[in-house]
Amino acid sequence: FLEGHSREMMAELEKQMRVQAEKLDFEKAAELRNMLDDLRRTTRPTRRFTRGSLPTTIDPEADVRTLADALQLPKLPRVMECFDISNISTTHVVASMVCFRDGVPDKNCYRRYRIRTVEGQDDFGSMAEVVRRRYSRILLEARDADPEAAEFSQENPAEALERIRDPAQNANPSRSERPGDIAITDASGDSSLPHSRQIQNDSGKFVAVRLPDLIIVDGGKGQLSSACKELQRLGLHDLPIIGLAKEHEEIYRPGRALPLHLPDDSGALRLLQRIRDEAHRFANAYHQLLMKKRIGESILDDCPGVSQHRKNLLLRRFGSVKRLRRASAEEIAATDGIGQKLAADVHRFLQTH
Repeated sequence: FLEGHSREMMAELEKQMRVQAEKLDFEKAAELRNMLDDLRRTTRPTRRFTRGSLPTTIDPEADVRTLADALQLPKLPRVMECFDISNISTTHVVASMVCFRDGVPDKNCYRRYRIRTVEGQDDFGSMAEVVRRRYSRILLEARDADPEAAEFSQENPAEALERIRDPAQNANPSRSERPGDIAITDASGDSSLPHSRQIQNDSGKFVAVRLPDLIIVDGGKGQLSSACKELQRLGLHDLPIIGLAKEHEEIYRPGRALPLHLPDDSGALRLLQRIRDEAHRFANAYHQLLMKKRIGESILDDCPGVSQHRKNLLLRRFGSVKRLRRASAEEIAATDGIGQKLAADVHRFLQTH
């Protein structure tokens, strides 16, 4: 359905569901019904909460300065990271993290997550998990870069990462510098991230370490509180963070009882809406990708002789049903636990379905 064929997929799922019901395989029919419901929710048009009309021209740098003033930030939020949770499916709960630099998307730094530790649809717990995974990884990379200093230092982690930079860049920061970056390079110093800060570990490799100037979570007080607790546990409580609630575009800040409301035509609000909408788009795209993969894999359930265990073995070896279709019977038989006869049956089945 990523190519616009969602209606055909829905019709095929409905057909399969009726067939399984006629066979009295109600468990399989219920599974297909749930997949159909997930597909309908995933492809439902996104509701946008922007009031009024957006301007025809955008000045990202001006919007960044306006946002810094509106939130009374200690410095310009040149690097912003925004988190969004997508739980529109009953099967997969996923999250996204998008990054804006100087007011524009930096897609090389986008990240997507499958929620691992939270059961059911729990926005607060899911937000806590992705914030914990994102920034604990950054701190681990910094510790690996200089383990001896990290072991005995009592410095605030955020301040330590801010301090770990080239002294010359501290003295003469350039506009092209990417705040918070420490690039992965080889010993010759060729950086994979231009204008980045670098630290070198004992092996002669440079390690990437980056903290944003502002964290944004999609949601209100609950999501913001969950994220703040994780940052506190990591020693990153000084990082600026806000929550952006959709319905009325309310901005929640730690320690403030009342939300902040910005004018509809404010450049700061438009910037927050852009990064929030981008995080939402990226999370939904990942959800659709997982749904497409799940629907494609379900065809193996109807292949005679293929149990769930054997299905997992085949998918682990070939990666997808599409690649499995292109494999010969001999290649399929090379999979552990799959004999020659079953491989021939699987090959024949996939060529006719």
